[in-house]
Amino acid sequence: MSLFKKGTTMKNLQSILPSDILEIQNNRDAAVYDVTCDSRNVTRGAFFVALSGAKADGSEFINEAIRKGACAVICEKVPQQTDVPCIRVPNARKALSEVASKFFDHPDRKATIFGITGTKGKTTSSYLIQSILKSHFGMAFRFGTVEYDLWFDKRPAKNTTPESVEIFRLLDECLKRDVRSGVMEVSSHALKTWRVENLALSAAGFSNLSLEHTEFHPTMQDYFEAKKRLFTELLPDSSPAVVFIDDEWGEKLAEDCKSAGKNIVTVSVSNQSANFFAHNISFSPTKTQFSIMHRGKSFPLSINLPGPFNLKNALLSATLTHSTGIDLETIAYGLEKVTNVPGRFETISNTKNLMVVVDYAHSPDSLKNVIEAARAMTEKRIITVFGCGGDRSHEKRPIMGKIAASLADVVIVTSDNPRSEDPEKIISEISAGIDKIHPVDRAVVHKIPDRKSAIETAINMAHPGDIVLIAGKGHESGQIFSDHTIPFDDRKVAREVLEKSSQ
Repeated sequence: MSLFKKGTTMKNLQSILPSDILEIQNNRDAAVYDVTCDSRNVTRGAFFVALSGAKADGSEFINEAIRKGACAVICEKVPQQTDVPCIRVPNARKALSEVASKFFDHPDRKATIFGITGTKGKTTSSYLIQSILKSHFGMAFRFGTVEYDLWFDKRPAKNTTPESVEIFRLLDECLKRDVRSGVMEVSSHALKTWRVENLALSAAGFSNLSLEHTEFHPTMQDYFEAKKRLFTELLPDSSPAVVFIDDEWGEKLAEDCKSAGKNIVTVSVSNQSANFFAHNISFSPTKTQFSIMHRGKSFPLSINLPGPFNLKNALLSATLTHSTGIDLETIAYGLEKVTNVPGRFETISNTKNLMVVVDYAHSPDSLKNVIEAARAMTEKRIITVFGCGGDRSHEKRPIMGKIAASLADVVIVTSDNPRSEDPEKIISEISAGIDKIHPVDRAVVHKIPDRKSAIETAINMAHPGDIVLIAGKGHESGQIFSDHTIPFDDRKVAREVLEKSSQ
């Protein structure tokens, strides 16, 4: 069963056809009551769009869709015979986005929607922006890695960015409940597979770019080009393109946006040539305070989240929302309302005088950032538990091993989501980076493939004042193996270990 409710709308087939059509078989009209790209969700009157995926070709399910009542089909290769209109297009994913937009009457044009992209910071920024929008509009949605929060309902997130038809379905649901503002994380996968092709954003923000998703992007340039599309190709010219210029990719994106005639707004932690930058910065274990500077005027802001990375998230969120006209007083109120983001430097309360932190850090830069943030909070030891996901970037594994062993005092290398790979093999690749550090200069290293045992070992070896950092899975509630997924939540496991050790 789909997580999303079938629309009650009825549309004439001819009114929602895609613009790029190569051929139509059985060209006749039909009443369309739904749009879907999943043959399992086809009901009578559905318009089925057959997508080619990594594991299956949707064209193989056309006959099944028709048997279940599909009134029309879109595909990239027309089957020999169909009893319903069959539309052949050069790109079924692009067609799906256009058809869905038309079917749901372009709901994005009736809402204020912010898009966030970048390697790190998307999720936390989306929580901060949603809180600001709540303060300004009263209600706001949020679609992203953790969940799809419609304001009146929360749905599990299958992908960071939903498939295009689900984006428009969700927006349609929100509008029917008068929720007309929100934020969504926009992944490079979504940009490269045309999931946001027909989505009109009110503003878009870029946080940063660093090594990640090499299993999907063959080069960093390819990764960058996917992200850039959001700003130079998809974002309306009048909508602010807010770009963090504190890395080389941000600087390049800002220049490319200027060349494309976009409404570029730059932001930086310290670069005073940016349109918005921070000063008077102060960190504590539970709070970040700073002032945002714009056009010679300074305004104090504060968030109840620690760490330099959260300063960047807050600065980007404030700039992005202010660029569309939201006043800084409302922004300040919205920022301070956020006290926790699931699995993002999330502390686990306990009675042992330990700081136990769970974070989603699963890239080299994010792991470095969270360990450095932890280091600034204690003079005692940093005990880091982490692994790397299977069937994902191999290149980052030794890099993350070297970072952890260089910055932490104790490192426990364990399993993450091994998927189809042998956890021991992944640990060996991580260890190759650890071995590059001279034993005198590196952390004490343990290798414990079982993640629960690794977390238990870390907490039980910790002394008062130490920080235990459990990195990689964050908010996730399962551990993925080749043929099954088991319930596993780092936060829940940590709480259980802490409670047991306190008895």
